Amino acid sequence: MSEPESPTRNDPVSRFFGLKPGDLAIVAPATLCAFTLFSAYSVAKPLRDAIGASVGSKEVAALQTGTFLTMIAASALVGLLVSRLSWRVFVMFASIVWVLGAATTAIFFASAGTESSHLVDKAFFVALSVFNLLSLSIFWATMSDILDSDRAKRAFPAIGLGLTFGAIAGSWFVLKFAKTISYSNFIWISCGLLIIAALSTAWLLRFAPARAREKRRTPGGSVAEMIEGMWTALASPYLRRLTIYLLLYSATGTLVYMLQLKILDVSFADLAADKAKIARAEVSATIDFYANILTASLQLFVAGRILRWIGIAAALTITPLTTLSSIFLLLWSPTVAMLVPVQVARRGFHYALDRPAREVLYTVVSPVERYKSKNFIDTFIYRFGDVVGSWSQVRLEGMLPSFQIATVTALCLAFAGVGVSLGSMLKKRERASEPSSPIP
Repeated sequence: MSEPESPTRNDPVSRFFGLKPGDLAIVAPATLCAFTLFSAYSVAKPLRDAIGASVGSKEVAALQTGTFLTMIAASALVGLLVSRLSWRVFVMFASIVWVLGAATTAIFFASAGTESSHLVDKAFFVALSVFNLLSLSIFWATMSDILDSDRAKRAFPAIGLGLTFGAIAGSWFVLKFAKTISYSNFIWISCGLLIIAALSTAWLLRFAPARAREKRRTPGGSVAEMIEGMWTALASPYLRRLTIYLLLYSATGTLVYMLQLKILDVSFADLAADKAKIARAEVSATIDFYANILTASLQLFVAGRILRWIGIAAALTITPLTTLSSIFLLLWSPTVAMLVPVQVARRGFHYALDRPAREVLYTVVSPVERYKSKNFIDTFIYRFGDVVGSWSQVRLEGMLPSFQIATVTALCLAFAGVGVSLGSMLKKRERASEPSSPIP
């Protein structure tokens, strides 16, 4: 018997999101899973940033390289496991790995102590970055498996809000308790959230289609798939330019991030090591908290209207120009008082405006091109840009300030120029796909 087409009348949540009867049984646990998964990451992320601020630019660049290489190895392992396990078994296995990894990290943090945990710190920096990439990829792949296109359009806005509010809740928790809770206890909190996410995932898998029990499915994110995606991206002038755009976004964003770590290092250098870590984590959580609030506010109230008003080409110049302004302001005044508003504004505008505009670029490529190239661009190129940006900052630190400013200006202007050209190419593709008007 098919479901009625009208939204549920008795449930205010269903009415608000336009859900149909039966949707809430999937949307509620999916939103809870998204909320707890990203809360767990957001609780741990300021601790990772504090670690990065305490080790120096060269060490951070080495850690970014280690993250990139670990991501490739992890993608190969995911591909191997998915080819031998059913999707249901693999997803629950991954959920258990996240919980055990968090618990092991908490135990190591508690036993090593803040003074002697340098090796644990470095492993945590890399592992958390890889976890963020893989956990969200597996989550969205699972949701795409469970939801058909129509139901996904109704469910994804609520699930997306779960991610955003999870980020706000996690960063608020660190901001609230940074001075009273130890590193290990923060990770135990993340572990508890991951357990809730795992239980939500187990509930969601009850709705998985029969093919989720099959083995040897195409592994999302495997190395072989990345290579295929690379050739697809390089073969298309449009996708090639999109690849360059994301590479420049990631590299220039990492330059700002490296400046953030340097400011946090210098600002709290006179504190004891344990107190300095907490202070740095508190500043990072402050940035995350207000940036996510700004993102949510813009997304809910003005982002759609702004994108329609200024157009995609102009929207794609917002991040390059705000990045350039951020670097100038932080070089002019390398203080925490300048860092917080600069990073909040830059990240808020990026996630609310630039990111949706970038997703629009994929609407004019074929489904095959999108499937093959998007994963390569959004994962491999993104992380490779982190490596390029971090080592570029190391090299720039040894050069004259005037040369640093000229180099950064050239990169950001090139970044903006690629954005404008992509907007122009998007318009041409949209015109070409429009049906010809009938001859009078």
